Amino acid sequence: MYLIRPGSLRPWPLRWHLALLIAGAILPVVVFSGIIVLRLSSQMEEAIERRLQRSAHLITWTFEREVAASLRTLEALAQSEHLDRGELNAFRGEVLRVQRTQPSWLTVLLFDPEEQQLVNSARPPGEPLPGVNEPESLRRVLETQQPIVGDLAQGSTHNRRWAFPIRVPVIREGQVLYVLTAVITPQVLGDIVSRLQPDEVELTRAIIDRRGTIAYRTRNPERFIGVRATPGFLENTQGEATEGVFRSVTLEGTPSYVAFSRSPLSGWTSSVVISAEVIDGPFWRSLLAIAFSGLLAVLLSAAGALVFARRFARSIRSVAVAAETLAGGEHPRVEPSPIEEVDRLGQSLERSAGLLRQHEEEEGRARAGLEAAVKARDEFLSLASHELKTPLTSLMLQTQLLQKRQQRGEELPPESVTRVLDQTARQTERLARLVNDMLDISRLSAGKLALETETFDLVDLANDVVAKLGPQLSEAQCEVSVQAPESVVGTWDRYRLEQVLTNFLTNAARYAAGKPVEVSVRRLEQRAELRVRDNGRGIAQEDQERIFRKFERAVGGREVSGLGLGLFIVREIVEMHGGTVRVESGVGLGAAFTVALPLHAARESPAP
Repeated sequence: MYLIRPGSLRPWPLRWHLALLIAGAILPVVVFSGIIVLRLSSQMEEAIERRLQRSAHLITWTFEREVAASLRTLEALAQSEHLDRGELNAFRGEVLRVQRTQPSWLTVLLFDPEEQQLVNSARPPGEPLPGVNEPESLRRVLETQQPIVGDLAQGSTHNRRWAFPIRVPVIREGQVLYVLTAVITPQVLGDIVSRLQPDEVELTRAIIDRRGTIAYRTRNPERFIGVRATPGFLENTQGEATEGVFRSVTLEGTPSYVAFSRSPLSGWTSSVVISAEVIDGPFWRSLLAIAFSGLLAVLLSAAGALVFARRFARSIRSVAVAAETLAGGEHPRVEPSPIEEVDRLGQSLERSAGLLRQHEEEEGRARAGLEAAVKARDEFLSLASHELKTPLTSLMLQTQLLQKRQQRGEELPPESVTRVLDQTARQTERLARLVNDMLDISRLSAGKLALETETFDLVDLANDVVAKLGPQLSEAQCEVSVQAPESVVGTWDRYRLEQVLTNFLTNAARYAAGKPVEVSVRRLEQRAELRVRDNGRGIAQEDQERIFRKFERAVGGREVSGLGLGLFIVREIVEMHGGTVRVESGVGLGAAFTVALPLHAARESPAP
């Protein structure tokens, strides 16, 4: 008897759960098989489309080669001296000789700019000559003064033959005197297409003129030459694309896929067509087979679940007891099961117990990490307070000394006042740098440090900073030289780059006292390079990456003062400009800090 809790559904027997479980396991396989079939079908479709596209390209290339050969011959005829002297009969004889070498030419025509036919190689001299059969291309030649391949047109004579013209202007002194035309029949296109071995899956090939009229078609050519292509074909081929593959319906009403390639020389389009059944048929047959197989597998699995449900029940009850044990916080012991899935479930419960213990250990390590972070924070606050206290103490002592001497009425010599003021200025600058470093760190952590860019000369900035730090560098006995072969103008944050250079020079004064310091500025293509080299103690190889991190220094905190933030802020500023900073050094070899900057830094905005 089942105990049903209020608001809960009546539980199902195990056999139905197993049936649903197996069905749920099989259905993803069926779906995955469908995806594989879909993918394979897509790959096969892409392969066939590539083959069709290559065939269309080959037809276009062969057609262009034939057209180019005719154009070269016509252009050679256009240079005839008979045309210069107006000797049309002599020119006609020359045309007849050339035409014998051109089996693809039906006839050769010569027109004047008034579209009057002057020479016709197919008609004897003196016989009346008809007008222009395809005037649109003739007018384009007169307007553009460029060779043109015309569109398919039907002859005006009694045979009404289909043909298309290739027209070349005869130009003398920048003026079109005549238009020379070779008339080509569609049978020539058939010869072009027949020379190319067709793919076994192709249904038909066709060549279509600019206006969308079929000039040649391998299937039923006598029926469709001169017929306009289908609206679907025209819609897909007369846009900006010069090639592609699309689905359409042939003139016979057959669903198909069409690959086309438009000739840039003539504007004509070559197409290769295959039946849609070639691509779609295998896909649908495979999909139906998978659907039937999946349904059959689900039914057989459900039947098997009903048969073996009792065998599974005992093992599942054992796993359920183990789960209850795990829920009680104890380590479960699961007996091996002859059913692989149930056995894996039992092992999973045992692993879960191990993971729980591991999670407790990780939680303890995380707590220790938090305690270490709090300790690091306290150490930083202690270091910061110590570094801030040093200049403040110095200022207080100097102030108290001046007060006492004033109270005693002592006169202060000018040199003493100057010395006190210099010391006060240095301590104030040191205090300001410490505060600014901490403010910059705060802004960087909050994502609120922004660049205020302007256009200036990096060489001028280097000279200004060196001059500003002159007293400090002189006190450290560091002779500083600025080397700049030319001006380096760019768009950067002047204040921040001054902060970068100031950090390099103050570090040089600390670690390379009494040694010369070289500052160089140069332009490398679209980047600027700022380099500061000292001849001090140098930096060990293992410390060169570490010094760019927060609160890190290459020497002990007792040797020099500071928070260890300067080079970290330098790297952040340089990277905000889109640049890089690196150090080249070795113990006892000095240090060279190099900054590479794009000439136009992107303006950074603080995070909201």
